[in-house]
Amino acid sequence: MVEYTILRVTAILFYMLGFGFAILSSLFYSLYVIPRKFSKLSPVVFSFFMAIAFAIGSVIIFLCQPLIGFHETVSPILWWAVFAGVMWAAAFVCFIISIDLIGLARSNQWKNLQGPVAVFLSFLFLQEFILVNPFYAIFAAAAIFFSALCFTIVEGTEKRLVVKGVFLALTSAVGFGAVGVIQKYVTDVSGVYLQQVVWSLSIVLGLGIYLVLRKMIGEVFRSSLRDRVLGLLAGLLYIGASFSQLFSYQHLAASVAFTLIQLSALWTILIGIIYFREIRFTKHWRRILFGFVLTIIGILALVFAKQ
Repeated sequence: MVEYTILRVTAILFYMLGFGFAILSSLFYSLYVIPRKFSKLSPVVFSFFMAIAFAIGSVIIFLCQPLIGFHETVSPILWWAVFAGVMWAAAFVCFIISIDLIGLARSNQWKNLQGPVAVFLSFLFLQEFILVNPFYAIFAAAAIFFSALCFTIVEGTEKRLVVKGVFLALTSAVGFGAVGVIQKYVTDVSGVYLQQVVWSLSIVLGLGIYLVLRKMIGEVFRSSLRDRVLGLLAGLLYIGASFSQLFSYQHLAASVAFTLIQLSALWTILIGIIYFREIRFTKHWRRILFGFVLTIIGILALVFAKQ
């Protein structure tokens, strides 16, 4: 009886640790796109600088293995991380273009539909219906979906640009959702640190090849120091987001962790409204508050999602 209680308490603590990492990841996911608002680089070049910082940081952390003391398995499964890196690069460029077209707050809400995408793919490919109560997980995903609809507020923007921006944000949502599921699979087999190195280097390589083929590599060298720093800063912030997400995968099912990370919706909307003034709160406060409530309901539903 005592042993069972200890095991039960330990399981709960690890589960809560996974929640903590997921929430921390959500904060970083809101912060890492902010430098884009101040950069004049093209979306692809900005993404390239961001990827360079992310890759360098991942390699440095991996080289700290003697200090951290982790042990990971080299497996053919890591080829999935290469595929995920290329997919993520394409999704991120789509997301950056969407931000340029319709703003950070609006584009991020549509991009956050990656949560429902990841939940569906987790059930389909990872068989997480064994570990997670599908009713609560799907209910949480649906709440976040309708929250995104509430925040689809357009003011002073051409309809054509809005449609294109929403389409690109949705495209990025599908890409990010699929990458999240792949990362969960690779994490369970190989671990976190080596996966990050392979994944981040694949992003750099994919974007670099694209820049060369499109004859845009010259823009990389012509960019100003300020724009380079902004791109690199985005990459450093993304390191925090990515590692926190992968650590949460070690303690939570992907469908739970990925949906919980959508708390970034709250932080991003607050940044977009308060700092960048992309949406007028005084005019649309009902929709905004209702969107916040739906997001919170979705997060609370995750408390009951664990089988």
